[in-house]
Amino acid sequence: MTKSVEAKQMGIERDRFVALAFAAADVLVELDGDLRVRYVAGATQALLGREAETLVGTPLFDLIVEDDHARLRAALVSVPSGARMRPVAVRLANRRAPPMLAAGYRVADGDEAYYLALSVETPALKPAPPPEPGRDGETGLFDKDSFGELVGRRIEAAKAEGEHYDLTLIDLRNFGNLLEHVDAGVARSFIAHVGDTLRASSVDGDSAGRFDDETYGVLHGDAFNVDELKAHLAEMTRRLDPAGKGIEVRAATVDAEKAGATPEDTAKAVVYTINRFTKEQGEDFTIASLSDGCSSMVQDTIEQISEFKNIIHGGAFKVALQPIVDLADSKVHHYEALARFDAAGVASPYALITFAEEVGVISEFDLAMTKRVIELMGKTRSGGGDPTFAVNLSGRSLGNQVFVESLLRLLKDSAVARDRLWFEVTESAHIEDLESTNRLIQNLRRAGHRVCLDDFGAGAAAFQYLRAFDIDLVKIDGSYVREALTAPNSKAFLKSMAGLCVDLDIGVVAEMIEDRETVAFLRDCGIRFGQGYLFGKPALASGLTAGKPGLIVRPDGTPATKPRRKVG
Repeated sequence: MTKSVEAKQMGIERDRFVALAFAAADVLVELDGDLRVRYVAGATQALLGREAETLVGTPLFDLIVEDDHARLRAALVSVPSGARMRPVAVRLANRRAPPMLAAGYRVADGDEAYYLALSVETPALKPAPPPEPGRDGETGLFDKDSFGELVGRRIEAAKAEGEHYDLTLIDLRNFGNLLEHVDAGVARSFIAHVGDTLRASSVDGDSAGRFDDETYGVLHGDAFNVDELKAHLAEMTRRLDPAGKGIEVRAATVDAEKAGATPEDTAKAVVYTINRFTKEQGEDFTIASLSDGCSSMVQDTIEQISEFKNIIHGGAFKVALQPIVDLADSKVHHYEALARFDAAGVASPYALITFAEEVGVISEFDLAMTKRVIELMGKTRSGGGDPTFAVNLSGRSLGNQVFVESLLRLLKDSAVARDRLWFEVTESAHIEDLESTNRLIQNLRRAGHRVCLDDFGAGAAAFQYLRAFDIDLVKIDGSYVREALTAPNSKAFLKSMAGLCVDLDIGVVAEMIEDRETVAFLRDCGIRFGQGYLFGKPALASGLTAGKPGLIVRPDGTPATKPRRKVG
């Protein structure tokens, strides 16, 4: 091809590019690496106040109002090579020009060129629509839970195609502090560009998530270069920082694939890992510790989920009982049913239950535990009567519609459980839909089941729950009781809390009672019921099922009498 033909062809290609750009823009600007105008076309006289040929060599920011320089600069420098720039609203130095929208593209051939399209009117200037469910409003990236589900599905699809994906977690430590020192508009634009950068690096261009202000995740293939991404994000923050320092970008790659794992279990394991990553950064769980064990973290969690499900489906757990007594006479009012696990190496039932709650499989266990206690009721006789049991239900379970339907169906078919099976709602901090949860509570109460709210008193949310839920009892954690024993203000708070519950016709249970002095103190505070080692440690229910009277005995050694059925 001769030079003249080649030049002609280049001209045709440029004309095509300009024509395409003008389909959505009023001025097209080509910039060199120093952000100076190399080529310009369009309505330059009307909008920029100058003819096109006089603009060549002009610094871009001479054409923009000074207040908008930082916003546009942040948008430009944050664009990865070969990627589009998110549209940014700017005002031109020509005061007669209307507000503009700048969109662009960064050339990927090493020329460091930018193409910038300026348009007067565009739908993007209108208020942004609300974010899609499951996505972050500022970046458009997936939120934590939706990202976990996405990872599970896409890894499953990749297995079917013989491909492999990895998950990289990114920590922009002190990113929030940095953004506090820049213009709000610049900050919003910059955050959006971080989202664009991560999305462009991800599987199918839309497999990235934002978990909080400083932590993100990207699902990617083998060609992904973590070090390049870290360097790019660090450079972006350095240019944004008025002090020119930027922040340290830290990242660790997690192998999220486990042979035989279901997409659901993979999703749960990913979200659990993300929760640890976001909550524990800066404490014991540092980016270094994540990197050291990252290759197996999700896989280990998947294995733990599988083991826990085997415990559930194999029935490898027992029921222990601990009495809750009337503080007036130490007679058993009812028993709390607690899980004890047969599996080797399970040193703490609490740790295993906490893991199940955090990873999202607690509802399966709550249902299995309820079934086991109902079976126990059919075999139990103690002290000449039929004892009442309280089973723990996680607040997370109450938000699971499948669990709710299964529980109500189980109770409907279990006549022996009516009046004798109560429920304690634990992990109440995770209850989000108060109205729906209260409907479930009332369904349980109408069927004859009393409901107790566990861990009461932890923050203002406790009083919010009192307003939202019609319940029968609240249980005050032992830590509050111990604090009230030594702190006058805490005693006053405890008395006020108990008094409020009494006014609402709600019974109050105090935990961790170990001596008679505490009993007297609690009665003085207006608290009627108690639980603790003074009245009996948790003991396996086998004594009851064997027909031995008084599995749990009063402190004087006499068998417990028939539990009362009413709280009031």
